[in-house]
Order: sequence, then C-alpha cells, then structure tokens
Amino acid sequence: NSAFTMLIGLGILVALLGIGIDVLPGSYPGLNLLQMLLIIAGLLCSLTAFVLRRGHVRRRILAAMRKHWAPGLLIAVITLIVLEFVLANIDIPVYFPDIPEDFADAEPWWLCDEFGCRFIPDAVNTACENRQISGRPCIVNPQGFHDTQSFVAGDDFDGRMRILVLGDSFTFGWNAEIGKSYVETIESNLPQSIVWNTGMLGAGTKQALALFQVYAPVLQPQLTILGFYRNDFVDNVLPMDLRLWLAFPTGRGVIPRRRQVDDTENAITPDHQRYYYLAHRVEPPGSEIERLIGRTRLGSLLLRMRDRVINMVQARPVTTWAQEIDITTKYLRDLRDAAASQDTALLVLLIPDRTDIPTPSNRYYEAVQLMDELKISYLNPIHILDAEPDYMPDPNVVYTHWSTAGHQKIGDLLSACLAAFQISGDLTNCEGVVMP
Repeated sequence: NSAFTMLIGLGILVALLGIGIDVLPGSYPGLNLLQMLLIIAGLLCSLTAFVLRRGHVRRRILAAMRKHWAPGLLIAVITLIVLEFVLANIDIPVYFPDIPEDFADAEPWWLCDEFGCRFIPDAVNTACENRQISGRPCIVNPQGFHDTQSFVAGDDFDGRMRILVLGDSFTFGWNAEIGKSYVETIESNLPQSIVWNTGMLGAGTKQALALFQVYAPVLQPQLTILGFYRNDFVDNVLPMDLRLWLAFPTGRGVIPRRRQVDDTENAITPDHQRYYYLAHRVEPPGSEIERLIGRTRLGSLLLRMRDRVINMVQARPVTTWAQEIDITTKYLRDLRDAAASQDTALLVLLIPDRTDIPTPSNRYYEAVQLMDELKISYLNPIHILDAEPDYMPDPNVVYTHWSTAGHQKIGDLLSACLAAFQISGDLTNCEGVVMP
C-alpha cells in the first residue's frame, strides 16, 4: 500500500507540474498541449494507484490480464497507432526532423569580425544576379549594411538632423515590403534627416555597441536608436561569428551562428547534424534509440515533457538566464556611456514579440526593468500593436517579425517622436517614451 500511496503523491506532483509551468521565467499564460498531457497523466496515475491500493482489485485485474493479455496488447498497439495518426494530422512536429543533405552551407556574402557581422557588397551583388538571394538582402551599401547611402561624412551634416539606428532583423526590416520598414518609414516621413541603418540579422547589443563606436564619430548623430528584442539576451552571450543559411523543404531558412556555446560556456563548432537540430531548438540525440523515439509524435511529446521537467529541476537554466542578464546589462551600460561621451541622445525601442501581446512575457518585463535600472530612455510600443495584422509568423523560425503594417505603425510613432525631438532637442515630448 505504501508504494501505491507514493504513486498517488507522484501523480499529484506531475499534475501540479503541468499547472505550475506557467510560473516559470519565460512561460506564457494558458494551457498548452504539453501541460494538458502532464495534468492528465498525473491524474490518471493517481487514480490508478488509488484503485490498485485495494488487494482484491489488484488480484482481479492481474487475473484478467493473464487471461486476456493478447487482446489487451492488440488494443494498446492500435491505440498507440491511432494516437500517432491523430497527432500527425494536427501537425505536432517531431522532435528530431529529417536532415537534408545540403541544408547548411557557409555563404560567401557574410563577413564577421570584432565589429560583428555584415554583408560583403560585391559577393551580395553576385549572389543577387545569380538569384541565390533576392529582395531586401540585395540592398547593401559599400560598408555592407542594409542602407541606400554610404556611411561617410557629408558636407551637409551640420544642417540636418542625424540619426544612427542599431538593431537586429527587425531594424534590418525583415518581412516588411521594401521601402516600408520602420526605418524606411522614418526616412520617408522625415526626408531632410540623415538616417543610417546598421540593423543586421541576428545582431545583439554587443554588435550594436561595436558599430556605434565605429560610426557615431563619423555621423555625429543627435539621436541614436537601438532596437532591442528579447533574443538579444541570448545573442549577447554567443560569439559574433560566421553565419549559415539553413535550407528547409519550403525553400526558406534561418540564419544561426556558426559557433555555439557548450555546457561549460566554451565556444564550439557544431557538426552538420548539430547545426540542423540547433536550428530547431533541440539538442542532438544522445543515441540511436533516442533519435528513433524522437521521430514519432508520441515520443516527441515525451521528449519535450522531459526537457520541461529538466529545466524545472536543474539550476543551469537559471544560471544561464542570470548570465545573459548580466552580460546584456554590461553592453547596455557601455552603450549608454558611449552615447553620452558622443553627446548623442540614446533611445531604446523595445520590440515586443507576438506572444507578448496582450500579456508581456517575463523577458519583456526584464528588458523594461533593465532600462529603468540603467536610466535609459525607452519607447514601449506594445499598446499600439496587434498580434494578428502587425506580425507575420514564419513556420521555419522560432521568432516572429513585424508585418509591413507593424513596421509602419512603429515608423510613424518614431517619426512623430523625432519631429518633436528636432524642435525641442530632447525626448520628453515624445509620445510613449519613458524618461529616466
């Protein structure tokens, strides 16, 4: 009886685990499929153990099992097959996806050094002529950034408002129609201003600081805008290194770093298999048995459940998150001080994820708290964004980007802010800006 009592308690704990996942850092309100399975599994475990505590019930069940084991086994197999079919038809992804032979190729149009990553203009032009890449990445200035003007000093600088924009793929303009990203909207609304866009795919605050130190002395901006997104916390821990374009069956892809950080915080170069799995945000299988389990939908659910449990009981995710905050705080502080030394106002544009609307995540709150702690002016546009029309989900990447509509909303908001800044010389009259 004591063993069954322990099982009852274990089942209750598993059910509470499913309910309590929402309180973990980075979790979002609302029950998802994994949580529901944990709750159901825990309750079934407790109920079964409660029933089996009675000796006569156990004996009756064991006798029935010995007598009807073959039909029971057949029913269990059929049930598993049906569940697998149902999960496949509702598009539950497998934990370990198929790996295309040519999914990861180091493309020749990237250059990465101590100043971060940027494009190689001549290589980009060749790739665009050969239709290897198209659209927005084909618009590159001589310095290798997504801008139509060269980052060089001009004779008319003194008579025009000068703005330096730093950031990642949002600032780059990903998913926006050409000419309608939030930076391009600012340029259209304020044609007499000089706007330099150094936004680059996958860039973090580390790269933003390095680029500010290079281009702020040249442009001498009155205002510097930093687009800050939740994945900057992770980007700031990883090294600025070469990129790979990961090809998917749909023809689209994501761009991760060529190097990753292992469990001991050392930079490593993953192999072909590891690249692909890391792009899908899973660790490679430790054995062939684990890989086979992760190729089924039911097995994939179990592996994801395992990951969530491990993240709850291990200290490392908390330690890693603390490290990400510390490193990001350092880069933001250094950027704040560098902007002050260049006599430029610094404005951070906080970029909500689609899942932050209407309820901001813990990481979004953490970004807000960092700006308050460091006394950095920031614009929090979450109140004007809509999760549906203003974001364009991409099935091949974890993060979602603004649609053209979202970009233009942000561009118009910033344009009004910059017009007020040009008149008064400070950010106090900007709508939505939180001053230190």
